Amino acid sequence: MVTTRKKRVAMTEKLKKDVFMACVVRVSREILPYGSFKAVGETHKIHPRTVANLWYSTLKQIPGYQPNTPLDPVSLLANVPETAFTTKFENSGRNPKHDRDMLLQEIKNIDPTARRTIRSLAGAVGIPVMTIWRMKQSKKLKVHTMALKPKLNDDHRLNRLFHCIAKNDKNTINSVAEMTFKSMYNEIHIDEKWFFLVRDGLRCIVTQDEPPPKAISVSHKSHITKVMFLSALARPRFNHTTRQEFDGLIGIYPVGEIDMYVRASHGHQPGDLKWCNVNMDRDLYRDMLFNFVLPDVKKKMPIDNNIILQQDGAKAHLPDDDPLFAAKVTELFGDPTAVKLYTQPAQSPDLNVNDLGFFNSLQSRYYQTAPKDALELIEMVEETYKNYPAKKLNRIWLTLQSVMNQVINQRGDNDYTIPHMKKKFWNDKTNCHYRWM
Repeated sequence: MVTTRKKRVAMTEKLKKDVFMACVVRVSREILPYGSFKAVGETHKIHPRTVANLWYSTLKQIPGYQPNTPLDPVSLLANVPETAFTTKFENSGRNPKHDRDMLLQEIKNIDPTARRTIRSLAGAVGIPVMTIWRMKQSKKLKVHTMALKPKLNDDHRLNRLFHCIAKNDKNTINSVAEMTFKSMYNEIHIDEKWFFLVRDGLRCIVTQDEPPPKAISVSHKSHITKVMFLSALARPRFNHTTRQEFDGLIGIYPVGEIDMYVRASHGHQPGDLKWCNVNMDRDLYRDMLFNFVLPDVKKKMPIDNNIILQQDGAKAHLPDDDPLFAAKVTELFGDPTAVKLYTQPAQSPDLNVNDLGFFNSLQSRYYQTAPKDALELIEMVEETYKNYPAKKLNRIWLTLQSVMNQVINQRGDNDYTIPHMKKKFWNDKTNCHYRWM
């Protein structure tokens, strides 16, 4: 006959308190009646000997308690110390062979390139792999992803610093109170992004007896179907004129044109529609601004003056003082200064809402729709863009303010870690506060 070992119950702090309280309640005539340990053990599904050990060990920690003396339930509950039920699982078991503090100090002295995996770190320290794994499970070690960041020179850092300082509210710069950023309600960030039909390393969940899905075949990784999009984003807010919420989504526009197949193939017939990518140059960029972005800005933005159109310094983008752009703005808004172009500092994708987090968030969402070709990809990206939550977009703008705070603290450098914020708490706030350091 095979007997299964009963699973051991973890004696948490709450369970210890409950067991002790159950024993105190059973105190009658200044003694604990016979059979109380068994009854309490059956109620909490633990062994009576465990109940007895907890009872006697807790009594020993009560100040002034003497064995074989009458028990007073009120006095027991009033004098039992808070540390009587403290549970320290890490102090149980045999002593570790390797001192953890010494290992942590030794790990700090190892080059980061030699500790990219648990196995390589264990080999560099000269200890078993399981020791490193246990330290990671006990949260003494954590995994950090090192992202590639643009290389900056002194001019880049200075321009980044001035850019972030200019975003401060001038009324609070010289005040004793904490300075605040501007609301940025008049800013629109635009940028381009390639969206791929599939990506390498996609995961899916299969059942135990199910064969894995067929692998996606491509002639080369550089030939994966992709479409470039131009995105324009503003900060969400409440539009007091229309009494409606403005979601901040100006528009997302595919860069290319629709054509027809001339010859038949295994995947299409003559006359079927196809998407053709077009290289983005200055003329095409100007045409997309004039025909798509600016009309949507006039249609959707709650304000119609002092609008800043922030772009990066790509060669295809327009200069800030482009005369044709000013003429088009005059035609649409009646004032050449209603919408101004502004080129963000070089090597600073972290100062654009699109690159900071929106593109990655949007891409992860549209991958769940599984498009089959470029036209479906365009349709699904536009649908995902249209349904993007305004609250999430506003949190990215709050993250941008946090990034600018770190840029100021680092004197324009990009060697920082984005701090955690209570974004749900700040979601309805206008400004993000920071201290000058």
